Amino acid sequence: MAFCPTCGDEVSWKSEHGNPSCEACGAPSHRDFNCCWACGESFEEENAPRPVARGYRLDFDCDAPECTGKLAWLMPFCPWCGEEKHWEHEGSLECDECEVRLDQGWAFCVRCGEEAPLPDDCPRCGVGLEEAASAARCERCHHVVCGDCCDVRVVTQDGGEAQERLLCAGCAEGFDPVGEAEAPRPRDEAREVPPEEPEEPVEPPAETPPTAWEVLGVSPGAPLPDVKRAYLALVAQYHPDKVAQLGPKLQALAQEETRRIIEAWEQVRKQSRP
Repeated sequence: MAFCPTCGDEVSWKSEHGNPSCEACGAPSHRDFNCCWACGESFEEENAPRPVARGYRLDFDCDAPECTGKLAWLMPFCPWCGEEKHWEHEGSLECDECEVRLDQGWAFCVRCGEEAPLPDDCPRCGVGLEEAASAARCERCHHVVCGDCCDVRVVTQDGGEAQERLLCAGCAEGFDPVGEAEAPRPRDEAREVPPEEPEEPVEPPAETPPTAWEVLGVSPGAPLPDVKRAYLALVAQYHPDKVAQLGPKLQALAQEETRRIIEAWEQVRKQSRP
């Protein structure tokens, strides 16, 4: 992989375990390989193919005539016979820029770094994503699903810290929805606690803060399903995948806006309960 499938940053691979590098292109290699897996250059060696090479996971049989070797997913050339590989991955996407086959959980092409195209259908319910009111990328499996198949859940990390994660219906199993578990209180709730005898009077804000309905962009009293669709659409706009290429200040603003949206949704959700 030349680029990270999650953030799109370029990845520089280095040889491991004392293995050599290709003199033609500099790609890391293995002492038992006969050819470079990155450029196909022959090493003028005739090592017997092996099913395992330390540092490489070789799972796919080479389909070249008279080659009994195995190679790893996305190796453009067989490291044993040097034949060029054209991968066919069932159910995958194709990069619009370089036409390499991509996994549906990748946000960026691993060969050229371009943003991966969106799949046609939601992998959970099968609805066309162009017809869906909103869509978002699951923070666990990284698949893009429609708004009805994802929700914000409370996930407890290894250190015991609870975090809110946008998860698809499959990855959300076993985790409580936000507001139904002992999660950190929203900031608005914390502000409602009156301070203990402030030394100086607090000046009232110059402008009235927007209501939860205004933050979500829906009319007061709108049906809860409509509010949820609007909420998921807003959260998807500020998802980390969408702002990964921006500067730190803009990413911080996006994170702050996401917190406001989540708080507004939680407030409307509580008000709508019978």
